[in-house]
Amino acid sequence: DEPLSNLDAALRVQMRIEIKRLHEELGATMIYVTHDQVEAMTMADKMVVLQQGAIEQVGSPLEVYHQPRNLFVAGFIGSPRMNVMPATVTRVSEASATVIPAGGAALEVQIRSGRLNPGEKVSLGVRPEHLMLDDEGQFRGEALAVERLGGATLIHIQVEGGSMLTVEADGLSPVRIHDHVGIRVKHPACHLFDESGAAIPRV
Repeated sequence: DEPLSNLDAALRVQMRIEIKRLHEELGATMIYVTHDQVEAMTMADKMVVLQQGAIEQVGSPLEVYHQPRNLFVAGFIGSPRMNVMPATVTRVSEASATVIPAGGAALEVQIRSGRLNPGEKVSLGVRPEHLMLDDEGQFRGEALAVERLGGATLIHIQVEGGSMLTVEADGLSPVRIHDHVGIRVKHPACHLFDESGAAIPRV
């Protein structure tokens, strides 16, 4: 139960490697409890996400990351967390839905048919690594914070609709605080969640 929580960052990494080595060597089942999602993602074969004692989702780390069952899981797994913004459905086809997010241009999202209708309110989720800076993108906004991590730069941008989006850009990105930038969704892996917070199944 949270065995690494009181260790410094470098020692936590070292101990994660040692625990994984012991797990492989012993071939034993281990139940590991943690609030640290990095530990969960890097050490688990199967992950169980709990909220107030209730199971929200069970699956491999990558399944949970790429196919979150609801808004809680989508926001809890991933660092930085998934960007979520309100949107309205404008068109539904057999394998996709077109939505207009608040303050943004229309986006087509691949989903299974039969779950949405034009006019419905949904939440649109996009991971920071699936956004890129582009003056011709679907959003425009002002950079309110820039975190330079070396290999990557996290840019926190307030878009015109009021939502705050985090973009994971190149480590050498020249963007500075108060710059006005455009944002494009560069990957089709958008997520839609209905008004109850449940994920709309993707194709």
